[in-house]
Amino acid sequence: MSVETIGDLRLKIGQSLDEALVARLWAASRATECYDKAAAALARKGRPRRDLERYLKQRDHAAHDISWACDRLAQLGLLDDAAFARAFVDGPARSRGYGTRRVVAELRRRGVESGLVDRVIGARGEDAAEVEQDALAAAAARRARSLRSLEPAVAQRRLTAWLVRRGFGPGAAVQAARRALAADE
Repeated sequence: MSVETIGDLRLKIGQSLDEALVARLWAASRATECYDKAAAALARKGRPRRDLERYLKQRDHAAHDISWACDRLAQLGLLDDAAFARAFVDGPARSRGYGTRRVVAELRRRGVESGLVDRVIGARGEDAAEVEQDALAAAAARRARSLRSLEPAVAQRRLTAWLVRRGFGPGAAVQAARRALAADE
């Protein structure tokens, strides 16, 4: 039970409890348990609100408890979809070599609102295309080394498909695959 709940209910040591107060205590206890579970989940890894709500729902928390816990975490600045999206774009997406399409798909899959995804992707700046081209070339070169033993057509097809799954455009993937396989020969 949270200290706020004790203060809100004006509980005192030795106070006798009626049924209505006991019911409010149980409800507050369940809400606090949901909040604690949500805070622990956020401490393990960042999540957007919708993903956290899904997580809590899978653990059989009531919808009003989930809403209260998420609202409270947002008020405290611990649950922020925009900050999550920016951190994902600058961290895991960049280190894993994802293309823009994959980044957008991952953020949407995790429950980040489409408009927010577009704003975060758009805020990457004018050099975003250049950064993506560099990531594409690096990913293609890295992967091409493992495809040396294959027939050229097979290697081209596999490398192109792999790059597209990483989130790069099909046309750019074909060109990058050709360049990487030619350089690897």
